[in-house]
Parts: sequence; structure tokens; C-alpha cells
Amino acid sequence: MISVNDIGGNIKRLRKLHMLNQIEFAKRIGISQGSLSDIESGKCSPSIETVVSIYRSFNCSLEILLLGEEKFRDRTISELESKLLCVFNELDH
Repeated sequence: MISVNDIGGNIKRLRKLHMLNQIEFAKRIGISQGSLSDIESGKCSPSIETVVSIYRSFNCSLEILLLGEEKFRDRTISELESKLLCVFNELDH
């Protein structure tokens, strides 16, 4: 079962990976800083729209956002590998 705290923590890790404060991250995904704070602290869960906005804005997998891990060719990759993939996906061609 996916918990609200886990999703909030995953979103917080993604925000910190991109070296953004809550105001900057919230602005990029189209929500208020207060809403982001509530999501990261586990007080509420993000809406589907918010999850999709994060997914599109930061080009990360839904598995990372929701589960905190990503499967790659039937094996779970480490958090470091996942961060490296996230950074790699943001590079210009």
C-alpha cells in the first residue's frame, strides 16, 4: 500500500535533487507553497493533476514519485541510480 508520507517524502527528495526550495518547486508544478508543504509533510496527498504536473515538469518516472523506486529491466535500481537517470533525462541532446 502506498502511504501519503511516502509520496510526500519522494516528492521532497525530487525537489531537493533539483536544488529547489518549496516556493520554486511549487511554482513550477502549479500549486501553492503551502500545499506543497502539506504534501511533503504527509498532511495530505497530492492530486492526480499535481502528480502528472511533477511527472511532466521534471521528466521523472511515476514509480519514483509513488513508490520511491524504479524498476529497470526487471530489477530495482538504487536511489543513486535513479537520481542519475533523472539528471541524465534532463540533459540537452
